[in-house]
Amino acid sequence: MNKALKYIALGFSILNFPTISLYLFGGSLGSLFSALSFLLIIIYAVFSKSIYPSIWYLLIWASYYIISGFQLDSYYDPNEFIARTFKFLIIAVFAGAILKHTSLKEMYWILLIGASTVIINAVFFPDNYGRYGGVYIDPNAAGFVCIAGYALTYELNKSKDKILGQFVFSLAGFLTFSRTFILIWLLVNLISLKINLKNARIFVLGAVVIIIMITFSEALQLNAVRFKQLESIVTNEKVNTGELNEDSRTETWAMFYDYIMDKPFIGNGHGSFQANGVHRIGPHNTYLFIIGEAGIIAFSIYLAFQFVLLKKSIQYFNKHPSFIMLFIAQGLFLLTNHNYFTSYYLLFVVLWFYQNIKKAENEDRLYN
Repeated sequence: MNKALKYIALGFSILNFPTISLYLFGGSLGSLFSALSFLLIIIYAVFSKSIYPSIWYLLIWASYYIISGFQLDSYYDPNEFIARTFKFLIIAVFAGAILKHTSLKEMYWILLIGASTVIINAVFFPDNYGRYGGVYIDPNAAGFVCIAGYALTYELNKSKDKILGQFVFSLAGFLTFSRTFILIWLLVNLISLKINLKNARIFVLGAVVIIIMITFSEALQLNAVRFKQLESIVTNEKVNTGELNEDSRTETWAMFYDYIMDKPFIGNGHGSFQANGVHRIGPHNTYLFIIGEAGIIAFSIYLAFQFVLLKKSIQYFNKHPSFIMLFIAQGLFLLTNHNYFTSYYLLFVVLWFYQNIKKAENEDRLYN
């Protein structure tokens, strides 16, 4: 019973079920599934009698929501703020119970299911946008799921599972046309060479994936601009730098610097760096988002958490190479995304990552 409940709760959160329900069926059903997903988290923790609150998530919750909430933007719906506050708190207190009992292989398979929906989206439901997100809707979000799952393949024992995962995660990730995914994919594979030089063969797999996409590009209605950029990797053609610089994240970030400097200590308040905020868009950067809305204290706590993840990932590289890969995946993804506090698939994956670091520490203490 507990195992079935765990899989359902994981599926709701990591497979983005509430959001895709909202997108497909409307607000009423989406809200119902959202409430159910958080209720399932609490039920599992209570019935399993294993509540493992995350101190780091609680510190991030307190510093961000309390400081930014005291200066809630006048246009921002207070009820929405309260709902988001409690949702993050539920994850901080109760989600650890589920994730502590989720193995690497289980996390791998559920991420593989999520990535597979990107391929299904591209093959059976192509659109004019030409970038695919599957159940995550946002291609960049789907790109994070793909690279997180890809990182886990380097700790799988069965070669069949490893090859399957690397192919599916790579194909799905490239179909998102997320530049962040492609950059992290290259970095992760370069790191894999330190584990074993034979891992260089993955670049051949990457080339095969790109050739498959070129072959079926018309049927998949791939995004014209980004497809040309990707195709140039194989054909060795020059890339149009003007197109590459379009929608530059650095230009978006620059729009928010002055607002950060105006209130560096307490921030501009919850909602100010979100849709309808100071620039009617978000900064597409979690680090700017946190300091911009809640100031230097919340930002410092969040950076301290990231520092712990980095330090431990380096420390355990030989035993758990996926740690540093996961750190890079989430760290660079956050440079291009400002929905950290509402991206529950991301919060689950990062908390699971941190709990595995704690597990590695406990094993060291036990055997040394």
